[in-house]
Amino acid sequence: MIMFAKVLTNILFVAGFLAIAVLASTISYFGKPEVGLSIIVVASVLALMQAVAAGIVNTRHKRAVKAAQETQRANAATPPTTYSVQATEAFDYDAQTVWSLIRPVQSAVLLTDAQRAFTVPGTPAGVGEQQCLIGRDGTASIIEVIGEESPKWATTRPLAPGKANTRTSYTLEPTPTGCALTIGMVIELKAGDKFAHDPQSWWESHARSYLKRVSEVLSARQG
Repeated sequence: MIMFAKVLTNILFVAGFLAIAVLASTISYFGKPEVGLSIIVVASVLALMQAVAAGIVNTRHKRAVKAAQETQRANAATPPTTYSVQATEAFDYDAQTVWSLIRPVQSAVLLTDAQRAFTVPGTPAGVGEQQCLIGRDGTASIIEVIGEESPKWATTRPLAPGKANTRTSYTLEPTPTGCALTIGMVIELKAGDKFAHDPQSWWESHARSYLKRVSEVLSARQG
């Protein structure tokens, strides 16, 4: 489209210049050569100025395009910034008990701000399972289980594209009095992007509310 506009502009410019030249020749022919010459000189000067201006604009445009392409290539070649964060909580319950609470997607209604949570129809149980969570504000998100070993660990990822690629892991390890649940996240930010705050502190504040809810629900069930 840009090339078509340039060609059209050049055609109109040449046509206009030729029309002026014809007009100047006509005036000269009918006895006023000095007027015709003046018109030709002025038109030629304006044409030269237009050509110089167009050359400058085209040069700057090419430089800007080249700089943008080089920046894009540099960003593509630069590896993403990766952060790994985690939070752990110990429970006086065995791993199977904790797993039976946190693994079903329906439990998100009890443990998070989700208003509804269900498995996406047609997806398999276990690896490949897609889980849909609908928040109280009506927003929906879908996560996919990309790995798990019951009742030891599971890893999920969001399906919707975002500014960062993330993977969330849930790991259960036995302790003398029960088990410990560690929730971790690996975050990959694009080249040049960075956290506004400390990522570990951010994750601690985010994960603690979830771990607290797990403890409260387990206590209520056992009570």
